[in-house]
Amino acid sequence: MPNAPTLSGELPEPPEKAKLLLSNEIAPVEGDITDTTALSTFIIDNSINIVVDASSAYEAAGKILDGVINAATIRQGALAKDNMIGPKLGFVYTSGAWVHGSQKTRINDLAPVGSVLSQGKPATPVAWRPAHEQDILAARDKLDVAIMRPHTVYGRGSWIWSTWWGPLAQAAKLGSISPVQVAADRTACPGVVHVDDVAAGFHAAIDRIDGRLGTWPVFDLVTETLSVVEIMENVKTFLGVKALIEYTGAHENPFLEALSLVSKSDASRAKTVLGWNPKRTEFLLNLPIYLKAWQASQ
Repeated sequence: MPNAPTLSGELPEPPEKAKLLLSNEIAPVEGDITDTTALSTFIIDNSINIVVDASSAYEAAGKILDGVINAATIRQGALAKDNMIGPKLGFVYTSGAWVHGSQKTRINDLAPVGSVLSQGKPATPVAWRPAHEQDILAARDKLDVAIMRPHTVYGRGSWIWSTWWGPLAQAAKLGSISPVQVAADRTACPGVVHVDDVAAGFHAAIDRIDGRLGTWPVFDLVTETLSVVEIMENVKTFLGVKALIEYTGAHENPFLEALSLVSKSDASRAKTVLGWNPKRTEFLLNLPIYLKAWQASQ
């Protein structure tokens, strides 16, 4: 959105980050997004129509939601004094596929998460998130909402892949022939989606947030599902590593366990309801491009 103000996190952004945002016609504003009063004031003072929570606030996400609800309540109250009705404030929340846990059979975003009806248990790092999604859905009397669940994102920096790709890159650098240990379960099978397609999915939801998302505004974004072995063998070939790969498991680390989930979900509803048409597919075919981008970002 041209000239859209962006409220950054509690820590000041480095000057180069602020310049990058400004060069892309985004006006950064420093502040604590978990300060509900400050956030609601910022929303009202800048006449914000739609708030996209793409932060990594985790358990503090509830404070962001409270700030948005507070802004919506103030808006509605001001209009009510003039006996007027206006559009709701929009709120798009960035969730993720980890809420599904590991799945036994194919599912989509209509499958319950975090309940006795769920196929899998949400990954430990996001065990709190199903309840937060419910809080967002419960706020629909005040807000127009959408919940977006991207799967494992790739493209450009692809920082999340460093846990798996890093050991192979190091082995390539050293010319090592000893087995390369990767902290993953051999059975891991992540869903993947390119960052550009994630952005397109968010834009599609924002365009339709004024009542055109149906009764269940929750959408998984995924283009392919691939095994960790398939991914890593292709990375190994591209990097020229001759050593064998040993999958050492998640070491009881919550983040590594989340990376090793088995995904069997699809994005059929996003395509039907949002008109989402992902264009960046064929992850393995284009892997050399993504690997080079990842290496450049290290």
